[in-house]
Amino acid sequence: MKKINVKGCPKSLDSSHSSSSSTTTTEYDPYIESHGSPTWLPTTFNLTYELPQFAVYFQYCEDKQIDNTWIVKPINLTRSIDMSITNLLDMVIRLPESGSKIACKYVSNPVLLKIPEIEGNGVKFDVRYILLLRSIQPLKLYVHKIFWLRFASKPFSMEELDDYATHFTKMYYQANTHLKQIDGETFITMFNEQHGQQNEPWSIIEQRIFEMFREIFHCATIEETPLGIGSCLSSRALYAADLILEYNSNNNNIQPKLLEINFAPDCQRSCTYNPTFYNKTFNVLFRDVTDDKDILDISS
Repeated sequence: MKKINVKGCPKSLDSSHSSSSSTTTTEYDPYIESHGSPTWLPTTFNLTYELPQFAVYFQYCEDKQIDNTWIVKPINLTRSIDMSITNLLDMVIRLPESGSKIACKYVSNPVLLKIPEIEGNGVKFDVRYILLLRSIQPLKLYVHKIFWLRFASKPFSMEELDDYATHFTKMYYQANTHLKQIDGETFITMFNEQHGQQNEPWSIIEQRIFEMFREIFHCATIEETPLGIGSCLSSRALYAADLILEYNSNNNNIQPKLLEINFAPDCQRSCTYNPTFYNKTFNVLFRDVTDDKDILDISS
């Protein structure tokens, strides 16, 4: 699947995005701050070209006692295939031998959701939104407000990094595994009950997520093709954006972190939750009908 490259995007595109850009990561890292990385992008290295830089940064984190857990992903595979989570440098160095990989800083302090069926402090989850791109110049970007969620099936812990059911959320690809499904409205109620009073309600988090999407597509269109997305008046695009929420214990903020963006994703679950999904999508992309309450213009 085609991935949008957002590496190198400035930390803040303009003053209108200050609420998103002011959110700090879980641990202050002057190395990353000096490179101007946006707060929503986990520190990432392409191990094909940046293995020496990764090794230097890994040792820097060790010296500064910064969390040094990484998730290593293949460049172009899905469903958690060939992904590894590790805090060992020698393991990261060996993993690219099976194919091109990227190393992303693992979100080791995710926002968790307590589910009655699973004991413990809560499970890890990620959120998927559908994005509709109508044009590049000017940028016309829309988001389906109806999102869906994926949950791990074991309570979160950093003790066993090789436990798939603890660290990965794509349980529906595992045979004989219970798949926990919660609709968006129920999730928002649970989230606000568990996090809204001590931290921030979902309405604030949602706005931060939409600001992140806007910045991502600004980043992806700064450069001309092939470095960026090219403008074509007759083209339309549909993307799925996967994200996770990171909890910042220093200032009680919750920061969305981008996991990946996929072009032309499988939308079966979208149709399950919203039977008129493709009708609404077609109206936005090809008929310029944008008055649906479930679709929001986030272009500016």
